[in-house]
Amino acid sequence: MEPFVIAPLDEKDIPELLRRQSRAFESHAKLFDISVWTGETVEECRAELPFTRILVAKGEDGRILGGVRGREMEGVWLIRKLFVDQESRQRGVGRALMEAVERLVPSSCHKISVCTMLVLGENVRFFLDRGYIPDFLMPDHYNRLHLICFRKDPSLTGGEFARPLLSDQE
Repeated sequence: MEPFVIAPLDEKDIPELLRRQSRAFESHAKLFDISVWTGETVEECRAELPFTRILVAKGEDGRILGGVRGREMEGVWLIRKLFVDQESRQRGVGRALMEAVERLVPSSCHKISVCTMLVLGENVRFFLDRGYIPDFLMPDHYNRLHLICFRKDPSLTGGEFARPLLSDQE
């Protein structure tokens, strides 16, 4: 297994993050429109930084192997855009990214939420294996596909809750 580290996204790495994210989601192009994951611009990602924690997994060579985003919204820690580069799958990168983003849950959150397309069985199994439980189904949500959302109690993540995002700016 290639060694990797999980770190906050450095703003200079946004273009590489978006290239890697786009490549990772290309495998789903035959199932649904992937433009929401592949069409994101550097400016859109940069605008998200004040409100979102973006973590990346980097290999020894500094190459981005995967990424994930976490954001608090009305007491819920929303995990979004988890991806692992095709060549780095099945090596613990996704698991490490999830564990790292879960450790960032602010104490003001009562729930962690993550969603995926129901048609992506490997994603469903991945979240179930991480201790998430089905929370709700959104039929015909995106491209007429079903979206399944999972939940987890933040106290089950094994880490201390982080401070709320706003206090980080003080």
